[in-house]
Amino acid sequence: MSKVLIVGDSNALGEWGTIIPGPGVANNNDPEVFRPWNKEKYLEGDFPKPFQVVWPGFGYHLDKAGHCTVNYAFGGAGNFEAIFKVEEALGLAPCFTSPVFYNPDLIIWMLTEPCRDLKRSLWPDEAGLFDLEKYYKQSEPFVAGAKTIKEINDSLLKVALDGAQKIYEETHIPWLVIEGWGKLPEDISQYSFIKYAHRNWMDKIIGRPVPLISSWGTAENVRRRRPDLTESAADSLRMFKRQRPDLDIPDIPEGPDSEFKKIVEDYEAVIDIMNKSEKFPDNCHADRHIQKELAEELEVYV
Repeated sequence: MSKVLIVGDSNALGEWGTIIPGPGVANNNDPEVFRPWNKEKYLEGDFPKPFQVVWPGFGYHLDKAGHCTVNYAFGGAGNFEAIFKVEEALGLAPCFTSPVFYNPDLIIWMLTEPCRDLKRSLWPDEAGLFDLEKYYKQSEPFVAGAKTIKEINDSLLKVALDGAQKIYEETHIPWLVIEGWGKLPEDISQYSFIKYAHRNWMDKIIGRPVPLISSWGTAENVRRRRPDLTESAADSLRMFKRQRPDLDIPDIPEGPDSEFKKIVEDYEAVIDIMNKSEKFPDNCHADRHIQKELAEELEVYV
């Protein structure tokens, strides 16, 4: 039996669905909801919460196999937030947002798109989360000085990996890293914290390499932080037209290909794959069967 701390984004949580009055999931093949709860309440108020985890993920199956998991992943989490959650759990930072879990045998990190960290965390500065804020501050000169979006991606990833390495040097707790919407460098020999790298997990599910950007929110963050690397006003309108077809924005002729345009086209291709695949019931997250298969693939290293 191993004690396992799980961190990362929504892919580390399980199969996702949508809330409707009464039990409801997006998965027509497996409509059962895990431990149903009062969904109607989550539709009330000015900001209803329309998404939910309808079936737990690989951590649940590791529990069933006899291990003990604690899952501090959350939807929309960036890599910096994942690293910070580990610091809180291990007592390396004040536990303001999560309980402590001092001595796991293994840390599993679901890696996500590095450019997600262009947006600051969900917690305001007043929360005093210095140990989270330090990663954003470390990244600022790299983001400002990068000449390409790929450079931004790689520099943000390096800040996160270096942070995990420092945690390992302090605690000697090994890590298992899953390539979700984020990819590790090919050469990870400098990162001794990685006990095992579960390569190409999301690549294999979608049948192609993951795009550099895997959410419209991150695309917008790149555009806001480094507009000089993204697009002209015409390109901005074209992207907005894709996001909001209901606004009937007129067609604008395409300009020459740019790095940002190619990245957005890659993401749109992945959206199309997920929309057409039964592996993604909510058109965004892998289903419960893939999560179970992931647990089986990981258990030999747990």
